Amino acid sequence: MVAANCEKGSAAAKDQLFTDLKARFKPGSSYSEAAPLKFAVPDGEQALSFGSFDNLIRLTDELAKSDSQVESIVHRMERQYLELDPAAEFLVQSQRERIPFLRYLQNWRWDEAKYPRSRVISDNITMLMTVVNKLDEEARNKTAQYNELKTQKTNLAKKDNASLLVRDLVDVLTPDQVKMKGSAQDDFVFTEHLTTVCLVIPRGGEQEFLKMYESMQENVVPRSARKFEGHDDKDGNSLWRVVMFRSAVEGFKKQCRECGKRFSVRDFEYSEEAFKKLKAQRDQIEEQVKQQNHILQNLYQAAWSDSMVAWIHVKAMRVFVESVLRYGMPPSFAAFIIQPRGNNPNARRALADVMGKSSAGPFAGGRGTAADDDAGEEYYPYVSFNFCPFTVPRPDRT
Repeated sequence: MVAANCEKGSAAAKDQLFTDLKARFKPGSSYSEAAPLKFAVPDGEQALSFGSFDNLIRLTDELAKSDSQVESIVHRMERQYLELDPAAEFLVQSQRERIPFLRYLQNWRWDEAKYPRSRVISDNITMLMTVVNKLDEEARNKTAQYNELKTQKTNLAKKDNASLLVRDLVDVLTPDQVKMKGSAQDDFVFTEHLTTVCLVIPRGGEQEFLKMYESMQENVVPRSARKFEGHDDKDGNSLWRVVMFRSAVEGFKKQCRECGKRFSVRDFEYSEEAFKKLKAQRDQIEEQVKQQNHILQNLYQAAWSDSMVAWIHVKAMRVFVESVLRYGMPPSFAAFIIQPRGNNPNARRALADVMGKSSAGPFAGGRGTAADDDAGEEYYPYVSFNFCPFTVPRPDRT
């Protein structure tokens, strides 16, 4: 975003400067990615209100700080919105319609309803920052709630590729996989005195397990060991069950831990109701995540739009303040948006050739404007501020 002095707000002088810029910065040239745009910062009789000259000096620091804060918020919203929807469209709410960002920029005008020119700049910027910070806080809070739901979903999700040592057996021993017909052939036996214990046996350890499990503890039902076929994990671990008296369970677990054979007892009691309850929980959390994702996308679209609109107005205020400080009163300058090609120093020289001719003013030579947002390293014979609306590269960015 650049600005140069224009004699007493002459429309002809502004038009001529714009014509010269378009001739030098043609789309696709070695200087420019796109054609220059007019940046209709209020001046002349429509100038912004600022009070005294001392206020202008203070505003340079205040606006620079606000610019940095809003930039950070806008870019964070951009990244978050793309995480929610990689195909997100960044549309700006303008005149009761949503339009692409470039179209908004091409037709940008000062929003008198939001930021009355009669209100001093310091009050406008205070109000603007209050709104943007509230949008940022709301987006952060809603995102935190969404992330909590996603964590719950992850904790409840199936872990199909996980080891049998850690995988939730509810997902392995489902009702369609388990035989429960009220007979001696049932996979699980639960009575007043009997229970069924599930074990994970390491690869190559099945024969040894079959030889010793009956003698590992008293009251283990002979020949009750049964393998659940088709459930071996990627490490070759297999899933078995053994029937025993309830009084034998703790001793059997201890023997498995101490025998050195890596027989791992899993605490699991088959229940069709437990499976149905878990499935219902998963379906519910899945629906909640989808709903919250949709709500959050709409929130980020609206919050990004409002924050971007606010940011453009902060840039306009900075251009106005710097132009008045450089060129004096009454405010008379022309502002434009240039998209240079890369970091081409020739583009800066071309800008100086076109805009430097008009830059003389009562404060010229006494003040410059940094092109790198107040880094204080390089100054040019025209007002200049960096503006990077997007930080995530996308080929269809408009």
